[in-house]
Amino acid sequence: MNQDKTLNTATPVANADVAQATPATEPHSAESIVGWAVAALEELKAIDIRVLDVRGHCNFTDFMVFSSGTSDRHLKSQANSVVVQVKNHGIRPMGVEGDDVPSTEWVLVDLVDVIVHIMLPETRDHYQLEKLWSAPGGHQNTAERPSLNSSANAASVANLAGGQSAYALALEKMRQGADLETAIGDWDDSEDLADADLDNDLDDWDDELPHDETPPAHRS
Repeated sequence: MNQDKTLNTATPVANADVAQATPATEPHSAESIVGWAVAALEELKAIDIRVLDVRGHCNFTDFMVFSSGTSDRHLKSQANSVVVQVKNHGIRPMGVEGDDVPSTEWVLVDLVDVIVHIMLPETRDHYQLEKLWSAPGGHQNTAERPSLNSSANAASVANLAGGQSAYALALEKMRQGADLETAIGDWDDSEDLADADLDNDLDDWDDELPHDETPPAHRS
């Protein structure tokens, strides 16, 4: 997934503003970009850095990098460090979202082949993007799957797959100029609806159980 993203040599590296990319002369690998992003986050003492290889699971990026910060200032500093680091290697980000929001909880750095999510711990826990994208095809890891029958498992898988699609649409909105709060707000609303549908599916499944049988998920 290579795209044009080499800096114009006349652009000062210290300037963290995001602009349109100029034609690349020597495209960098996604793995290299991940390494630079992680190094930048480590330099700012980011918390709980994690890298996910999502190639084959989505069509808009190759890797996702996650980290947490202790405050909105810490989030913004991490994002700026990532931008400066990749610019030092001739890459201009497609966009940075959330860094201009007072008391922000989430800053996203879009490097096209790599997307960096920098969040407050509670925001990271709420959206659970790592869980959403770490399971191939939207499936949960076997150890995380509830002990439900096939129809309930199908509902759970469909819920995760729907979340992936909704997130992809939110990112596309940002790449087209929407702000993070608007795009993620729309995605969050769709997630609430998906959760409600899943709850209804599980309730229906529970109602169909024989009255003398305890649901597997509740057995000791």
